[in-house]
Amino acid sequence: MGRELFKPNILDPPVVNMRKISNRVNVFKPSPHRMLAAKAEELARAGRDVYNYSVGQPGLPPSSELIDMLCTKAKEEPFVHFKYFSASGMYSLKEAVSADLKKYGGIDIPPSNIVITTGGIEAFHFALEITTDPGDEVFLLDPSYSVYWDLLKFLGLKIRKCPQTVDTGFQPDEECIKENITDKTSAVIMVSPDNPTSRILDEKILKLVADLAAEKNTWIIYDEAYKHIIYEGEHIWIHKYGDTLNRLISVNTFSKDIAIPGFRLGYIYGPKEVVTQAAKLKGILSLTAPVPGQWMAYYALTTDIKEKYLKYVLPIYKERRDVAYEAFRRYLPEAKIWKPPAGMYLFPDMSYYLSRLGLNDIDFAFRLAEEKAVIMLPGSIFGEAGRNHLRVTFVTQEPERLDKGIKLMAEFIEEKINKI
Repeated sequence: MGRELFKPNILDPPVVNMRKISNRVNVFKPSPHRMLAAKAEELARAGRDVYNYSVGQPGLPPSSELIDMLCTKAKEEPFVHFKYFSASGMYSLKEAVSADLKKYGGIDIPPSNIVITTGGIEAFHFALEITTDPGDEVFLLDPSYSVYWDLLKFLGLKIRKCPQTVDTGFQPDEECIKENITDKTSAVIMVSPDNPTSRILDEKILKLVADLAAEKNTWIIYDEAYKHIIYEGEHIWIHKYGDTLNRLISVNTFSKDIAIPGFRLGYIYGPKEVVTQAAKLKGILSLTAPVPGQWMAYYALTTDIKEKYLKYVLPIYKERRDVAYEAFRRYLPEAKIWKPPAGMYLFPDMSYYLSRLGLNDIDFAFRLAEEKAVIMLPGSIFGEAGRNHLRVTFVTQEPERLDKGIKLMAEFIEEKINKI
């Protein structure tokens, strides 16, 4: 009778006949990033008051004027707003992007050198697929956006890197860059403003990278997703150094500046031979970027809506940054924290507290989520140099909730230390 309790379900196939799962995907472990996002939803469904600092998206909705315009135009011309466009994207949107790049960066990129993508991740994926083969070397800074590490692994690329630390405002060491961008480097990946650190790269660093890329004849993949989310200083357009445009592939998104992350819309620009290949890949992998989103971006770029939206949200985000920063200083004085001039994130070094707790950053993040419903991302998912840090999104919470959530984290730490 006892054996019958352990009879296998007849609907379950025998293990010996299990169908194959490819090694290409099976090598990846579940991402703590996505697991914590799911945990936030699970806690909310259970009725918990969740302080979610994990989501890398704008904290305010798109312009209501932009939403109304899309809805009105779509009702007037439903077919054109929902039909297929060519793989490279709606031409009028590419014209608008070209004009936008000229307006903000003084850069002349013809529409034919632009491909509209399904988000910035797809643009980055295309850039790597086009410029590298398995076994090639790429260079990036550590920490970097968590998805980048997975894509590099997925494509079988070798990584050379330099650390960024809070002690230098997350500016990398020039000598390290010189040592690690070599004749074998196929592509150099730069992100500014950065995710997860929110720093803007010093101009001297970008000029050095441009010079080394020219000397080593390598590609530069420049992620400019946060180029408009700046509170002090300005975005550095790397194209102005030498002949950089001939080797530059820029990765962009509409998720931040006009706040439509759910539409999954971005773009890539670069030399003709790159965008030709990008359009080819687009046609194979996803046919066309979301068409309603393309129209929404077109309306934002061909009116004053984008400018008005940024003028409205940036002071709000700046205030939230300041509140979150001061909350860390007040409640967690031993955290090493730097106030960034841009972006959406604080990236505090929590080594002092984690060492006292005997926890790594991943275990800490999951226990904090479970016990206090405060969701922050562990820094180690962004690279080895991110170990014992947390990525804290400050734009998505109102000031009082920013303060309260960080206070709850401090209380959690104190409670645990007192039990040791």
